[in-house]
Amino acid sequence: MRKILSRIGLGLLLLIIAAVVLCFYFNQFTYAYTLLVVLLFIFGGMGQMYKLKNDEYMYSRHNQKDEYEEYTR
Repeated sequence: MRKILSRIGLGLLLLIIAAVVLCFYFNQFTYAYTLLVVLLFIFGGMGQMYKLKNDEYMYSRHNQKDEYEEYTR
């Protein structure tokens, strides 16, 4: 399921990039800049999700390390 959703997401990103290029080609600058802002929000959201996932991993890793050290003393 995750593989299918990632392919759909990648396809939508490629369509948005193609739409930006076409909007600039047809002199529809307002639509092109709006799509660029949408892309900015998408990439910003992806970055925040990866940061949250990394923070969760580091928190669990830190807690497991302390627990292991207490058992081995």
